Amino acid sequence: MLNPKTMKETPANTIAIVHRIARDYLGTQKVTLAIAIFFMIVTALTTGALAKLLGPAFNLLLPSPAGSPVTATPAIWILPLEVCGVLWLRALSYFIQQSRVDALGERVVTAAQHDMFDSLVRRDLAQLNALHSGSFVSNFLYDATLMRDAIAKGVAAVWLESITLIALVAAMAYADWKLTLICMIALPGVAWAMERIGSSIRRATKRNMDETGSLSTAIVEALEGRRVIKAYGLEAYTSQITNNRLQLRLKQLVKLAKRRASTVPVTDIFMGIVVGAVIWYAGRQIAHHHLKPGDFAVFMGALLLAQQPVRNLSQLWPVASSGLTAAARVFAMIDAKPHIVDASDAETLTVHHAPAGGGVTFNNVSFTYSADASAPAVRGVDLDVKPGSKVALVGPSGSGKTTIFNLLLRFYDIDEGSIAIDGHDIRQVTLESLRRNIALVTQDPILFDESVATNIALGRPGASRADIEQAAHDAAAHEFIAALPEGYDTRVGEGGLKLSGGQRQRIAIARAMLRNAPILLLDEATSALDTESERQVQEALTRLMKDRTTIVIAHRLSTVADADRLYVLDQGHVVEAGTHGELMAKGGLYARLYHHNETTESPAAGLVQA
Repeated sequence: MLNPKTMKETPANTIAIVHRIARDYLGTQKVTLAIAIFFMIVTALTTGALAKLLGPAFNLLLPSPAGSPVTATPAIWILPLEVCGVLWLRALSYFIQQSRVDALGERVVTAAQHDMFDSLVRRDLAQLNALHSGSFVSNFLYDATLMRDAIAKGVAAVWLESITLIALVAAMAYADWKLTLICMIALPGVAWAMERIGSSIRRATKRNMDETGSLSTAIVEALEGRRVIKAYGLEAYTSQITNNRLQLRLKQLVKLAKRRASTVPVTDIFMGIVVGAVIWYAGRQIAHHHLKPGDFAVFMGALLLAQQPVRNLSQLWPVASSGLTAAARVFAMIDAKPHIVDASDAETLTVHHAPAGGGVTFNNVSFTYSADASAPAVRGVDLDVKPGSKVALVGPSGSGKTTIFNLLLRFYDIDEGSIAIDGHDIRQVTLESLRRNIALVTQDPILFDESVATNIALGRPGASRADIEQAAHDAAAHEFIAALPEGYDTRVGEGGLKLSGGQRQRIAIARAMLRNAPILLLDEATSALDTESERQVQEALTRLMKDRTTIVIAHRLSTVADADRLYVLDQGHVVEAGTHGELMAKGGLYARLYHHNETTESPAAGLVQA
């Protein structure tokens, strides 16, 4: 795997990156690439032919030695037509090859972005939590674009500019091979200068990418924290933070621009030396009648035409350097593999609805989020959830309740013990079948900026409109959905911000209804709602829990007092278990939490707190 943080600038790494681009992306565009290369060859040959026509034109238009005017020979009419024909053919071939190269670059960057995003969504939750969205967006847009430019210009340089230069050098050699040798002397100097500039550009590009990632992070955080920014009057502070990062990025961009701009002047310096040497030597040769003026015209025409491909090739170095650096980061993103994958002998899990199936068992489960954590998130946890029962997980914040959900969904793998559904260890079944049998409703329902119908259909992709509307009816959501401007086709906005909290929650419940999974996980599903919204959502949840095994996380203990069994967690360990009555009679942690809840939720307490 290519790691841009540890990768050193070596030819082997450069070759590996180029080979992978050719294998994974250019290889799938063979027809487009072949068409582009064919017309690049045509463009290059017509450029060489144009230089070759300068000789006959020069000889034709020169006065005769006696000073007599140019006679109207057939060549007077044929030569202009030949020049026009060559130029027109060159223009047509250039248009075709350039449009094909640009299309090739766009297809390559689109394919790379698809691979990047596909790799992203398949990563483990721990990997996603460690990746800032702003940095990924920077890689996704900025790095992939640099990669595209390098590929487009690289293909053009390798074929069009190289073949054009070869054709023009051939025309120069045909006119005078000694003058051609003089021109070749400058090539090692140009190559050395471009290599030095390229190395500098690669370092500057890497720093610019880092600063672009930091800027993207600041912008994303400002948008996500907009309510806090407004509430605390942090507009000026946030603007200053972003401006600081803009200035740091600007500093790197200016450095990068200077390095890129130096390529053409460096090339022109060497070309100036070459042209001066050629004119000096040619003047001596013409004076001694060793070189014809017509041949010199061909040579100089080809030499001046060759300046452009030489310039373009010199400009390839900075673009290629930036592109290779970007490609290394892109491939590092693509190559990141999830740690939680299906076992080689994993089976498909089939869970029946209660009472036939849906039992969940935790046996001495322990788990720590990271090696440097001060204590395990859960330790020695034993749970026995019967099919069709309602079980509640309660306890102080940080006691491990959400971790149990994460482990059951296999967002993380346990360190010790086992978790089983109907006797099947979840590590021995496919992730797809495990999660297909579980529906999750969270405190903050996640909605996407799509239509209401699309958001509900995520519970079962491909569901019919009738099934979607039935799920909405069951979730007590149909009435408010029908009143929206476009009904089920109304877009909900970013994160569902066009809807109220209760409406978002009922759409999430409708999604879970449509999924029709035998196991239901409710993570604080009503804690953020007002009384009326909570009543409507609770009614929908009651219908959703029918014939399903339900595990609930709740801070409002009054909402889970009817649970078949409650597990009380503290510091990652189950300290109490039983029914509401049994735990209240015991007078332990649950009883204290319940009395505290009753006090803080009472109207009188609310007046005091207000």
